[in-house]
Amino acid sequence: MSEFAVKGNNHRFKEKLSIAAEGGSLTVAFLGGSITMGCHATEIEKRYTNRCVSHLEEKYPAARFTLVNGGIGATTSQFGAARLEDDILRFSPDIVFLEFSVNDDGSNEMFKETYESCLRRLLTSPTAPAVMVINNLFYDNGDNAQGIHNEAAAYYGVPAVSVRDYDWPRLQSGELKRDDLTGDGLHPNDKGMEIIAMLVNNAIDAIADEQDDGEFDYPDKPLTKARYDTAKRFDNRNTTPEYEGFIKDEAKQSDITDIFKNGWYSEKAGARICFSLECSVICIQWRRTIRRPAPIAKAIIDGDTENAITLDANFDEDWGDLLCLTTLFESDSASHHTLEIVVDEQPDNDIPFYITSVITAG
Repeated sequence: MSEFAVKGNNHRFKEKLSIAAEGGSLTVAFLGGSITMGCHATEIEKRYTNRCVSHLEEKYPAARFTLVNGGIGATTSQFGAARLEDDILRFSPDIVFLEFSVNDDGSNEMFKETYESCLRRLLTSPTAPAVMVINNLFYDNGDNAQGIHNEAAAYYGVPAVSVRDYDWPRLQSGELKRDDLTGDGLHPNDKGMEIIAMLVNNAIDAIADEQDDGEFDYPDKPLTKARYDTAKRFDNRNTTPEYEGFIKDEAKQSDITDIFKNGWYSEKAGARICFSLECSVICIQWRRTIRRPAPIAKAIIDGDTENAITLDANFDEDWGDLLCLTTLFESDSASHHTLEIVVDEQPDNDIPFYITSVITAG
């Protein structure tokens, strides 16, 4: 099979690989969910991210490579667009791999917009990184979001590699066995990670052997509204809302996967916190917890209490607490808004209502 689900334009990769061939330094970054984070790999070195960088090190032994892993479990490209600056772009990446195909919902137009904005922000960033899209899959049914992701990749001339297109036909034919690749139908084990890395590395090798396509033309117009081009994430490190009954969380964050940090929390009914925002989209990141009973709050936009949105922190799963990202308001043009969060119900326990951040776009 072809190495590529989308061939794209190879010019940026040719430029970056020529730097490696001359013994230069390159920063290689990965943005995605739990698969990129390395969940279910038995060793760090067996994550697909580390395998890909190791391949580059073997191919270009005189070069120096720095790996930036921007994977956070159970997160989508909506959050990815908001954290790109802090988790990827501040490291001045030369090559970026983008992976959200099992976290984004391919039938939801919002993710078409947020994923496109991830690509747009990467491609227009100062270091002009080479970008490649990775399509992972649900191993039990072959589902993923590569339809909307690869549409955007093709539009912007970004190469894409599909693990789904490689694994799924082989799983159906019996050439590959589901339990040899994953223990839960979602997260690849060491063998599954090996296949992801093989496909990416084959694509890199193919590009290295090709003629340069020449500079590609950046499209004049986006495919979507592209409001997340200007996505911002506000937590207690960069904004000071008005609050009463909430407490600023000043516990130190260990790394980006230590997700319930830098926010605000309350253990009091009636506690309130209010943000003043200039945007066209308002989202909130908050914790739903398996520790029950948990608090219930409401989100109020521009004082409209009749249309308040319920934020129920009781999480019915058992695998752990969820960093929930809820879109509260959307419009097509930016203007001033207020967001007020009020704790309605606080059980008689020490389980707090936790706000991680507010995300705006547009």
